[in-house]
Amino acid sequence: MLFRSALAGTAAAALAIGALSVRTAGIYFIMVTLAFTQMIYFLFHDNRRLLGGSDGLFINFRPSVGIAGQRLLSLDNRPTLFYVALAAMVLTFTAIAVLLRSPFGKVILGIRANEQRMRALGYDTYRYKLVAFVIAGTFAGLAGFLYAVQFGFVNPRLMSWQESGQVLVMVILGGMGSQLGPAIGAFAIVLLENFLQGFMERWLLLLGIFVVAVGLFLPGGLAGALNAIVARLRRAEAR
Repeated sequence: MLFRSALAGTAAAALAIGALSVRTAGIYFIMVTLAFTQMIYFLFHDNRRLLGGSDGLFINFRPSVGIAGQRLLSLDNRPTLFYVALAAMVLTFTAIAVLLRSPFGKVILGIRANEQRMRALGYDTYRYKLVAFVIAGTFAGLAGFLYAVQFGFVNPRLMSWQESGQVLVMVILGGMGSQLGPAIGAFAIVLLENFLQGFMERWLLLLGIFVVAVGLFLPGGLAGALNAIVARLRRAEAR
């Protein structure tokens, strides 16, 4: 029940926000979505009675799955939660891959390449972008659900512009336009954070230098660099 409510709530919020946001493009789209993020942040931050305010909320409930009174799995168990999160990541990745190869996905790729041409071909680009926005919001709701289950705590900071900025950094670092890129970028950011924190106090400085260096010297991100290395190895084997 809690799982369905989380997905339904994020999908509804994405539909409402996307109905206005997808009418814009480029930097304006980023500004509008960040503005909505800040509004939601202050809504939760200032509502102390119902939503915990800046202190957040503790979640003591751990979902479980059972049949005929027999519990099959419980997310209160850490290894079980890990494998559930891993399965969710694999299923999400697979669903996006299938979606991009479907007629709907081809239209979305066409809109990214040249929206005016797709509109001239008769496609309602607004509806396609809105559906893609809602799908993305639903996947974000799944991630938020797993985060809340893992830590048992949520606070308004998760809806601040800093979190949105970190997601953008992960995408840019991994490689925009690549399905595997955001996953690589997220893995790299988390790995570097955990590694650098143990060596120096101002570890964010080194992390920022690394992100800037990737942006300057690897336009395709880390995924593009990996693809280039794989291509070179294949050419070397062919020789």
